Amino acid sequence: MDKKYLKDLPVFQFHILQKFSDQVKHAVFTRHGGVSKPPYDKLNVRFGVGDDFKNVETNRLLISDALGVKSENLVSANQTHSKNVAIADEEFLNLNRGKEVDNFDAFITNMHDVALMVQVADCQPILMFDPVKKVIAAVHAGWKGLVQNISCETINLMQKKYGCLPENILVGIGPSLGPDFAFFSEPENELPTSFANYIDKKKRVNLWQYSVDQLVSCGIARNHIELAGICTQEEKGKNFYSYRGEKGITGRFGAVILMI
Repeated sequence: MDKKYLKDLPVFQFHILQKFSDQVKHAVFTRHGGVSKPPYDKLNVRFGVGDDFKNVETNRLLISDALGVKSENLVSANQTHSKNVAIADEEFLNLNRGKEVDNFDAFITNMHDVALMVQVADCQPILMFDPVKKVIAAVHAGWKGLVQNISCETINLMQKKYGCLPENILVGIGPSLGPDFAFFSEPENELPTSFANYIDKKKRVNLWQYSVDQLVSCGIARNHIELAGICTQEEKGKNFYSYRGEKGITGRFGAVILMI
């Protein structure tokens, strides 16, 4: 990933998506550049975590402005660690424009100037782009989402709705909980058997590698996957929020993709 600036906001961008900057904009925002006060400082994009509502609204306006998109076209959800995927088409936007929908953890669209945002603080923000069919997706995948294979749910719906072929889809997995910090009490009992090879002797789980391998099993070419390799807990308080590292009282940073 490269660190850049969109207006005054620091962002991280995937090399694999930068190659298509004439077609798609994307950004993994940090915790910097917003107006929220500690412990949510400063660019928290998540409602309902204890931050002042107006601060979150202002932060989202800053993100929309940095991306050059109308704030009402910034699509997000009250995420619930589900496997539910929404198609952000014209009908969806007419019903939900300017509102945050409930119980979705991924979005897909083929519309231009519609920004899909997921909100994370240790979970994986996964951005997808099919340069052939011109379709984008944004996925929120914590360990519960990985258990439910929300990435594959998203890819399957991209195929069904827009005719996307998995081998054409480019994927970026953003900053999230890394293998050195993903401790579980009893991972052998908490997780399905498919995680067995990703658990080490210290009961840590390599969620990064599991996610990459899961995407490959869904038909994504391995060389079409870029893993940020940035652990949110390891560098808590620096660029990103970490739910585990900050003991559950913290903000969420936004990862956004849109077609221009």
